[in-house]
Amino acid sequence: MAQLDVRTINSDTYLPSIISLAQEIENVEHHRALADHRWIDLTNHSSQSLDTLMALDVDTQVVAGIITRNATNKGIEIELAVRPSYPYELVVKELLGAALADGSAPSAQRVSLWIPNPNDERDRLYRSLGFTADREVIQMRRTLPVEGLIRATDVTIRPFQPGVDESGWLTVNNRAFDWHPDQGDWDLATLEEREHEPWFDPEGFFIIDNGTRIQGFCWTKIHYDSHPMIGEIYVIAVDPEDTGKGLGKALLVEGMYYLGEVRKLSSIMLYVERNNAGAQALYRRFGFTVDHSDRRYVLPPAAKSADQR
Repeated sequence: MAQLDVRTINSDTYLPSIISLAQEIENVEHHRALADHRWIDLTNHSSQSLDTLMALDVDTQVVAGIITRNATNKGIEIELAVRPSYPYELVVKELLGAALADGSAPSAQRVSLWIPNPNDERDRLYRSLGFTADREVIQMRRTLPVEGLIRATDVTIRPFQPGVDESGWLTVNNRAFDWHPDQGDWDLATLEEREHEPWFDPEGFFIIDNGTRIQGFCWTKIHYDSHPMIGEIYVIAVDPEDTGKGLGKALLVEGMYYLGEVRKLSSIMLYVERNNAGAQALYRRFGFTVDHSDRRYVLPPAAKSADQR
């Protein structure tokens, strides 16, 4: 069994191993290692500024897993990534034990973490550690291209214009997702950070514009490091004032057409909340099926305190 040393990432020395960890997770388990904003922080900025720990294989110096922590007004948000070739339970217990015991996650705060594609074994593991499940997001997929797509002709759909559309897009996004804990409070800095990502493609970022304001959008993304490459409906939304007009359907069709017919990809994915039945019904009408789910687990302050004693 591997001997692991949990330590803070305080230099860029281990970033190549962390990147290979992420690639292995995506290739083997078919999901991203971390949420976009945490991955951007981890790979684009000085590691010394990140609240991130790694589990290092003492013998091989391979990073077996990482854990990131982020303080919010709702508590401490944790994300875990475990290299598939290492024992999952061992790495998780080492990382969680260190993350919750070093004082960076105060016992008075709730701790939450997302687990991609949780199976029964992983569910039992987190429940045995005092966590309970409280939210679930499902990933849906389908093959491309889609035969018989009819693109909208009664609305104006155009590409996003960097330097022009940011303010209007933020207004619609934050109105449409005012209920969403992750997507509903974006600011200009958050959007511009995405615009500087290597995968950003304004030609695949579609806007419905009535000449006065943005009414909706479909932002696509290509996962170039997946094998084979896969497209994603990254974010799609319609202004609450414009629901019921068929704009969401028109935007979804445009995104699928672009990824399948223009970019020649063979598959597409998207994420949707488990309890968003309306959106799921739309996606199913276009041939999407459930691939897997991501589940959030929460450790109440009292349980965390008891675990540390």
